[in-house]
Amino acid sequence: MLPLEHLQKTVARAVLGKPQLSFSSLVSAGRASPLRRLGIYENNTRTSLTATLMAVFPVTVRMIDERFFRYAASEFIRRSPPSEPRLVRFGSGFPNFLRTFKGLAEMPFVAETARLEWAIAEALDAASLPPLSLAALDGSGSIPELTLQPSLRLVISHWPVLSIWSAHQDGGNPIEAGCWQRGIERIALWRHGDNVRFAALSPAQLAFRHSLKTGLGLEKAVSRALRHDPMFDLLGTLVGLFGEGLVTEVRMTHAC
Repeated sequence: MLPLEHLQKTVARAVLGKPQLSFSSLVSAGRASPLRRLGIYENNTRTSLTATLMAVFPVTVRMIDERFFRYAASEFIRRSPPSEPRLVRFGSGFPNFLRTFKGLAEMPFVAETARLEWAIAEALDAASLPPLSLAALDGSGSIPELTLQPSLRLVISHWPVLSIWSAHQDGGNPIEAGCWQRGIERIALWRHGDNVRFAALSPAQLAFRHSLKTGLGLEKAVSRALRHDPMFDLLGTLVGLFGEGLVTEVRMTHAC
């Protein structure tokens, strides 16, 4: 008899399509075949995980056909099974998996679009905190340190992934894959209620938001933005951040 933890791991591997040779001798099922009964769990597990991926990556499904997506999902599940019990967190590695998956080498925009869809899923799963208004800046001359919404995600792609994603929404007009042309898109997205909002960014705006998001502070954020654009509009950018509901905390510090 195996220790319980070892037995559980053995069953889990078998359910995910990685059976061990001696597994059938570990399970007793009367007249029923242990492996046949195990197959029911394996099928249900793969069906549930595939459905989860299809819910997270609906545009990707449409781009590569549902049957091919199910095949890719099955391979991904076999190689990268869930590492935590919350299925909403399953799929983080799927975009990178698609990047090297056979049959998609000549369609790099598929993996890039999947990466955008995963960022959307992360944003919807994140907290949405009460936003502050521009009045939170007291005008005292102190340097404000801003905390942004935890749902904010920043995506940079060498393909027009937001355009591709938008074309597959209701009322959109998807075009043939060969018509998509390479072109950099810098995207901010964040949760707004039960939906997601998007904003296209310049290199300076991306550097500014990324610096704030990673806690580098306003001075470094401005410095990094100015490297990309010496005419960076700090006031307009701050008004935009507050107007978009992205600022959740303002702390005043004093310059040395």
